[in-house]
Amino acid sequence: MDNRCQIFLQVIESRSFTKAAEALGYSQPAVSQAVHSLEEETGTVLLTRDRSGIRLTKDGEAFLPYFQAVGTAEKALEEKKKEMAGLTRAVIRIGTFTSVSRNLLVPLIHDFEEIYPEARFELRQGEYDSIAADIRSGRVDFGFVNPEFVTGIETEPVYSDTMMAVLPKSSPLGKQAAVSLMQLEHLPYILLDEGEHSVALKAFENYHLHPDIRYKVTDDYSILTMVQKEMGYSILFRLTLAGYAKDVAVVPITEPFERTIALAWRNYDALSYAAKTFLSFIRKHAPEVLGQLER
Repeated sequence: MDNRCQIFLQVIESRSFTKAAEALGYSQPAVSQAVHSLEEETGTVLLTRDRSGIRLTKDGEAFLPYFQAVGTAEKALEEKKKEMAGLTRAVIRIGTFTSVSRNLLVPLIHDFEEIYPEARFELRQGEYDSIAADIRSGRVDFGFVNPEFVTGIETEPVYSDTMMAVLPKSSPLGKQAAVSLMQLEHLPYILLDEGEHSVALKAFENYHLHPDIRYKVTDDYSILTMVQKEMGYSILFRLTLAGYAKDVAVVPITEPFERTIALAWRNYDALSYAAKTFLSFIRKHAPEVLGQLER
């Protein structure tokens, strides 16, 4: 980057080409050349020497405020470059829901902060519709959604997740190799609240079945506690259950159905440098994190 103005200002402060070169870590000829280049560009002599050292000419005094302004701007630009390179003070705002936060975002953020320790994150919890609304309004930089249920934003699939029946350990169905939606239809159902669009309810509807919904709960892990207390059964996503299903019975459903989880944003080109950097990190490392969960 052209930093001739900063060199010139250091010469004025030091009143010596040699001392300025030492302060800046440049050679003395390089400092002299920078000043000479400015004089050629301005078409005048900016500095003169006397017994006390370097001093400004009349023209140099006239140009000095402009060189100071440029020097200040150059320093600010250098600091901004460093900030962007290290994501210093950058805030990355993400719309998400519980299972993605715990299974995917926490390990990814942990690893990302080892590279960019000054990065900051804001996680805004919601469901598909509210997250999409936050993306469209700009309240978040990007988010995680089910692309089947959102419009008006750009999406990029990350992974697909199968739904599993989650039953009390005392339930006879929990000992089966698989259960059908028909077997579950009349049992007390603890519904995972996915907003207006429920993957599980859509599956029941496709088979013309009507589950007995006793509870509607947003938090996956509250549901697990309720199943442990034998308050009913639920249908949750496989990755949600990773590491948290030891006190319940998790059984495949004979009519398999799944959801796709996608990254989403309003306009990729308009995203901040920090958001784009973390998105690239997600693309690169999400498969590894998900692979560990599937083991």
